[in-house]
Amino acid sequence: MKKNEKALTVAFTGGGGKTSLILGLAEIFSGQGKRVIVTTTTHMAWEPERPFAEAEDIPGAYRLIEQYGYVIAAHHKAGQPKISGPEKEILEKLPGFCDLLLVEADGSRRRPLKVPAVHEPVIPSFADMVVGVIGLDCIGKKICDTSHRPDDVAGFLGKCTDEPVTWMDVWKIIRSEAGLQKGVDGRRFLAYLNKADTLEDPGMAEKLMAQGQEAGIMVICGSLQRSVNIWNRKKKEMSHIRINSREYLSSCMLKMTLSI
Repeated sequence: MKKNEKALTVAFTGGGGKTSLILGLAEIFSGQGKRVIVTTTTHMAWEPERPFAEAEDIPGAYRLIEQYGYVIAAHHKAGQPKISGPEKEILEKLPGFCDLLLVEADGSRRRPLKVPAVHEPVIPSFADMVVGVIGLDCIGKKICDTSHRPDDVAGFLGKCTDEPVTWMDVWKIIRSEAGLQKGVDGRRFLAYLNKADTLEDPGMAEKLMAQGQEAGIMVICGSLQRSVNIWNRKKKEMSHIRINSREYLSSCMLKMTLSI
């Protein structure tokens, strides 16, 4: 096994869609010849069709990387719907055996929107980058119907749980160090806003990206499922977001880092 001393570690935090995003990126990066390990510091859904190794079994994980290009390295108990993260000592060893370590570092019970609790997110100390995720299908829906821990989200936004989420609420969470940027602590950060195809007004996505540009925060709006058209006010035309926005996100991640 050839160790890599320059692996890039990316932690994924925020709302629902993280697992699908991480696994999609693992396929993209492994297809580019990168050796990828996927793991978690919390829990992830168990997908038995994916290449999986117990985190302590480094040789077994490495063999699967050689075969598939990526592996999920974590703990799984038979019959359980979730996998759990490895111990700290094992986690810290994983970057030595890959080019890219993708870590699910937060939980949201599949809800698109959340603000972190005191103990969240669980970002590895050695992480290089944080990708914060929010599902834009939260916009226009009541906080109580779309949020993980609705009372916490409502309190953060200064609203009641039966009030709808607005795009400005989403921006408030993105920009805050008590929201989506909690635990970033100077690391590279970008926000990935999924399910832009669900917006009744695509202009909301354009507004969020414009706010990000003004604030110096990279905000990517897209969909893991469909192509999206977003109105670009400056150019007065529709801007097309490619069908697989994971590919665009992967290129942005590389631009924000040194080559891996």
